[in-house]
Amino acid sequence: MKTPKELNVFVVDDDKLFTTSLTHQLEKMFPVKTSVHCFGTGEECIRHLERSPDIILLDYYLSGSSQKAMNGLQVLDRIMKQKPSTKVIMISGQDKIEVAVDTIRHGAYDYIIKNDRAMLRTKLVMTNAVHAIAVNKEVRNYKFWLRIASGFILLLIAACVIIQLNFPHTFDRP
Repeated sequence: MKTPKELNVFVVDDDKLFTTSLTHQLEKMFPVKTSVHCFGTGEECIRHLERSPDIILLDYYLSGSSQKAMNGLQVLDRIMKQKPSTKVIMISGQDKIEVAVDTIRHGAYDYIIKNDRAMLRTKLVMTNAVHAIAVNKEVRNYKFWLRIASGFILLLIAACVIIQLNFPHTFDRP
């Protein structure tokens, strides 16, 4: 299985120290070129989805400067509507299983608790997400070539039928 040549990652978290540390880890985590874009709010992330991120690391609790700021679940819902193939990994200090299950129900790829093992867990989940991205790309390629081959076969069958109708003895054995 091939791995992507480039990886486009968004980090959405209002904790600048955590974001800086995570960004540093992500940039050296994979042998492929990894572009990391950081956003302090969910709204900023949504505005930049045209950059087609492969993976988004999203904080569950985003405390924006506005009272109307989106929380992590709201941002997740918007991402899933606009970019459903993007792998969104929810990150939070919240260790309640109900919260993790709820984020998965909303479409998150995985859930990571911010604790002393968060960086190690992030590396593992990111590695799995990169492999899932590669597998999805291979499946899309196989489906594309299968459609091409199926179309070609149907075209050949149609040509044989037309020839047989117009020249009835063409396929007779001598």
